Amino acid sequence: MMSALLIRLFAAILLGLTFSQSVEFTQQYLQRLGGAADELRQIVARFDESARSFALSRQEALERLRTNADTLVVRQGADAATTIARFEDVERRYRDLIQAAPLSRPFIAAGDPDWAIARRTGEDYRPALPVSLEGLLLTLAGFGLGWAFGASCHGAVRMRRRRRANRIPYG
Repeated sequence: MMSALLIRLFAAILLGLTFSQSVEFTQQYLQRLGGAADELRQIVARFDESARSFALSRQEALERLRTNADTLVVRQGADAATTIARFEDVERRYRDLIQAAPLSRPFIAAGDPDWAIARRTGEDYRPALPVSLEGLLLTLAGFGLGWAFGASCHGAVRMRRRRRANRIPYG
């Protein structure tokens, strides 16, 4: 009886703490996404301005770089295309998070993370107290899910023990 309570309590506290920190982690991840989008936006804007100064669209400028005889210029074109694609990807993720309700942001971020930015966020992450409404709600949700998970683990162990005890030996 006591072990069941301890398993449930441990799982509930563990998931409650994890969920409570998801709000702060997502906030820090969102700030990093925004910073990356801002920096990439400036690089793409400079590229677009250079293209316009030669009366070219972005695609025309990229095509000109790709088809150039100089391999260095071709490489620069490939790098520019990669940077533009990266900007569009980071900007999309940032917009998705900004437009989402604060309570759903951790789930949206977890569903489609930018792994490089998430990894760097994790390296610098410092836990915070869940004092926002979203943090408190997610703490309670995590606690409840942890309690249910602990109960199911304990139930599975009890079922296995009962099956072993009720097994009729052959012989």
